[in-house]
Amino acid sequence: MIDIFAGGVLPIFAIAAIGYFLGRVGTFDVAMATAINRLVFFVGIPCLGFRMIVRAPLEEFDLSMLAGFFISELVVYLSAAAVGRYIFKTDVKEAILLGLACGLTNHILFVLPMAIALFGEQAAVPIVAIITMDVVFLFGATLVIMDFMSTDKGAHGQVVGKLLRNPPIVSMVAGFAVAFSGLELPGGVNVFLDFTSGIAAPCALFSLGIILSQPQQPGRAMLPVALTGIKLVLHPILAWLLLISLLDLSPAIANPAMMVAAAPCGAMGFVLALNYGVRVDAIARAVLYTTIGSLATITLAASL
Repeated sequence: MIDIFAGGVLPIFAIAAIGYFLGRVGTFDVAMATAINRLVFFVGIPCLGFRMIVRAPLEEFDLSMLAGFFISELVVYLSAAAVGRYIFKTDVKEAILLGLACGLTNHILFVLPMAIALFGEQAAVPIVAIITMDVVFLFGATLVIMDFMSTDKGAHGQVVGKLLRNPPIVSMVAGFAVAFSGLELPGGVNVFLDFTSGIAAPCALFSLGIILSQPQQPGRAMLPVALTGIKLVLHPILAWLLLISLLDLSPAIANPAMMVAAAPCGAMGFVLALNYGVRVDAIARAVLYTTIGSLATITLAASL
């Protein structure tokens, strides 16, 4: 567990700690965090999503594992949204993004390198399959919903136009077009994608640290705690029931997937919250709490 923390968690979240420190001393404020986040949304995420889809080994994906895992994600997504909306009385947009934060795991930078270190390169395929599915369905569907809800009543005909101008959605469509066409990207394009997509995670975590440095509004302390329970307890249990107990998948497929289920909330819910003007304090703290708690849950999931 110490090796996982020192070699995986600490280096990644050091950038969030720097953001927190610079936010506390006043070097960066919420407006600056929002500007950084817009860079992530309009540049980093589109390049990351396009690169992920184009390079995904689609023919190697286990469809039964994906179906089972998606059901577990959907239950977690809806549970977190319902808890936020009906117990903590959040507005609908925040409830949706609370659901996304719990359903969409921090798998790219957190779980993937750990799984490869523990189980070898073959562990990458199930995780890349889940990442690809999440980018298209969980993240993509949430983007569509948020664009629809952000459009004025009576003007929903504009939604299609907004979606066509939404960089992450456009990048996903373009990625599948390239993947299914069999086109080979020029070397310079690959260099650009590798270089530019690298800004997404560190910039998102830096802005997350700035937001965490701001005083927490009263009356909401238990909301991120509830989200932590949904993500680190409910999700692994559901995944175990579906992938191991029901589908009886082989350890080579089930173990990496279980590690994803036991991993912390991803930062994409936070990124969308800032971009769409949704309250972010609960999401930011849920990311922090689940990252700390996942040291135990990922270790347990990896040992199954």
